[in-house]
Amino acid sequence: MENKNINNLQDQKTQIQEYKRKCNECGKIWHSLISREKQIKKNAQDNNSQVCYNCCNADAQLQAKRNAESNESELDKLKKCPECSSSNYTEEVISCDKK
Repeated sequence: MENKNINNLQDQKTQIQEYKRKCNECGKIWHSLISREKQIKKNAQDNNSQVCYNCCNADAQLQAKRNAESNESELDKLKKCPECSSSNYTEEVISCDKK
């Protein structure tokens, strides 16, 4: 089992994983990096946490809320068809060699 983890680490050094999405409405295919989507989700969660921690400071709370909304909006855009804006799609994970 440890060998599998080592192989996964090696794969992360030589390969990039991404979502390959196909719109069920218009047939458009687009790609999105898994690492990018994970980072955006993490940023949104971090900003939501800041809203709770900064509740005594209204300006900081408002900015953290704006940041969280911005990250959620960016993630929504990645999950919508760039051609027709549909969120009706199928996806698969593919791996590509890093260049």
